[in-house]
Amino acid sequence: MRVVVLSVLFLMSCFQEQPVDRMWRCSVAEPLCPEKQTCVNDWCVMDGTTTPDFGNVDLMSGADMAKPPCTDGFPIGTQGVWACRGKSSPATTVSSALCGNGYKLCTDGYKVTDAECSSTTIKGFFFADASSMGANPMVAKCGPGGAGTGLWFGCGSAIGGTPTERASTGYGCKNLYLVTQCDGKVLSCSTDPRLDGQSILNAANGVLCCPP
Repeated sequence: MRVVVLSVLFLMSCFQEQPVDRMWRCSVAEPLCPEKQTCVNDWCVMDGTTTPDFGNVDLMSGADMAKPPCTDGFPIGTQGVWACRGKSSPATTVSSALCGNGYKLCTDGYKVTDAECSSTTIKGFFFADASSMGANPMVAKCGPGGAGTGLWFGCGSAIGGTPTERASTGYGCKNLYLVTQCDGKVLSCSTDPRLDGQSILNAANGVLCCPP
C-alpha cells in the first residue's frame, strides 16, 4: 500500500503546473510551448513579445546559461550555441571576444544540426573557428584559410557581401557545410589559421559561440 501511495505522489509531482515565468526551449520542428506562449528563436516567449527574457532561463539544462554570451545575438538549436553579432579585427576586438560568459568560439558544428545551421530564419553569417580550403566553395573542406582564397565555415547567410554558399555532398568540415569567402566586405583574411586573425567587417554578421 505504501508503494502505491508513493507512486501516486511521484506522478502528481511530475504533472504539477510549472512556474509561468520559467523559460522553455523549442524548435521549428517541435514548437511546443506553454499556453499563451509562442516559439521565437528557439525559446518560448509570451505572446506579443519578440525577445526572450533570459533572466528566467531554465537552468535544469547545463546548456542553458543564466546569462547569454552576448547582448546582440540569439540561440541556434537546443544545445546552447549562440550567434553573436559584431565586428572584429586582430588590432581591436578579436573574434573570440564577441563570446562572453565563459562561452568560446565554436570549432565545429556538432552542437547544431545542419537544418538549424542553414535555417532561413538566421539573418547574417556566423563564423566558427573553422577555416576552409578548396578551389571553390562547392568543394570546401577543413583546411588552412588564407587571404584572397580563404573560406570560413559557419551558420546562416552572409549580409553585405558575397553570398554564402554550400559545399557539395561529401565536403564540409566537422558537421559544417556553409562557407563565406574572404571577400573584403564581410570578411577580410590573413594567413593566420585562426578566426582571431581575421577581420569581420560587417556587424550584421558575427561568430558562433559554444557553451563551456
